[in-house]
Amino acid sequence: MARAGSLSLLAAGLAGLLACSFSREFKVRPHELNHPLPGGLVNSFNVEEQLARGFVPEVLEFLSGAQGKSLDSTRFARFLGQALLERGDFRGCRPHLERAFAEEGRGAERGELAWLLSQSFYWTGEFKDAASWARRAQAEGRRVPNGWVVFLLSEPPDGIYVGTQPGTRFMVPMAFGRPNLPRVGVKVNDRPAEDLVLDSGASLSLLTESAAHRLGVEPVPGAVTGAYGLHRVEIPLQLGWARVVKIGGLTLRNVPFGILADDALSFQTAIAGALTFSGVLGAHMMKELDWRLEFQQNRLYAVRLDPARPRGSTRQNIFFRRMKPMVRASFNQEPWSLFLLDTGSEPTMVTRLGLKRARADDVAPTLPQTLEGIGKSRVSWGKVSNITIGVDRFMVRFRDVIVKEEGEGIEDGVLGASFFSNFDVEIRFDSMTLGLENPLLRRLQEAEPAVMLPSQPPPA
Repeated sequence: MARAGSLSLLAAGLAGLLACSFSREFKVRPHELNHPLPGGLVNSFNVEEQLARGFVPEVLEFLSGAQGKSLDSTRFARFLGQALLERGDFRGCRPHLERAFAEEGRGAERGELAWLLSQSFYWTGEFKDAASWARRAQAEGRRVPNGWVVFLLSEPPDGIYVGTQPGTRFMVPMAFGRPNLPRVGVKVNDRPAEDLVLDSGASLSLLTESAAHRLGVEPVPGAVTGAYGLHRVEIPLQLGWARVVKIGGLTLRNVPFGILADDALSFQTAIAGALTFSGVLGAHMMKELDWRLEFQQNRLYAVRLDPARPRGSTRQNIFFRRMKPMVRASFNQEPWSLFLLDTGSEPTMVTRLGLKRARADDVAPTLPQTLEGIGKSRVSWGKVSNITIGVDRFMVRFRDVIVKEEGEGIEDGVLGASFFSNFDVEIRFDSMTLGLENPLLRRLQEAEPAVMLPSQPPPA
């Protein structure tokens, strides 16, 4: 959150290229690192810096050892609580963050701790508790919009995301191409289905005003705030509730939505021309399921998760930060960088910060490319050539990659559809892993499509 009245909800959602001089050439190879991550990466002097860089497993390992115990009580509790929150342990992080909040004397730090606690309750669907901690954050000077707190306090009495039982699986057709974004048919409040973009880069699901009216989504009085997307343009956002959302065999009741002006989801692209979307399904809802996206077969599989079950695994490469899912990836075969997991962005991008961290900041961006995002915001950024990004068992070498000038909210870059569409993709929020499979090899080896893949560890 960078300013009063705004909330980092939209992220990179629905970013598309307007320029036509951008090369989409790429090569897919097995994922190999130039060298393993060195041991002893985290120490008592750099633990905060390494946590900021996304070395969450390494920070947790340090804190569990003898050196970690040398930290003072407040810092230890703060770092442990934040690392557990980013790992997806939304309940386990709370005692540590609460202890740090109680011991911390600086107002700005107390405000940040209260905001982290508010996020932990937001992710578990306990909105009124999230509102309570958001109020404490405001009292300590943290800029949390009043409209967001009003919305959190409107939590329905019968709970959020309730419905289909855990373990229920389903498959639905998935549209992809013109534009290159995954889209699925969604029924809201039992109205006729509409195609919505599956957008993991958006913290909150979104609808246009017309779609929200058509689908019977109920705005909450006074729950108005500002949000901004990839291009840092603030957009008015009304918050409301859908009573029922259905996708294939999945039914969820009481699902939050943000409502935008109609033209906020209209775009002009170089290849597909003018495009208008009714809305997107964001990470807050996607985290309730495991997903498998088969881009070449135009199929989407999903399984409902048990919200009470702990998340994470030893193979974890997905982490939550600033209310968005982030992926640990190699950059030019160097470990590790942190990229926004954004199925709702066509291009894959790197940031200036990401180039610097990967020691590739001497590469000079060339030939500005124009992108258009939510709210008709446009920017022209440079591009770099011959960049390799690796996740799980594969890496993709791009002829061209956009360079986003600022990195707030997306860290080192954005993994978009130009990366994901080369694979069958599994986004598992139970194990917090992103897995990739070669679709051609899978079809050759299997008579029937796999409903879900066994997750594979990234290279050591």
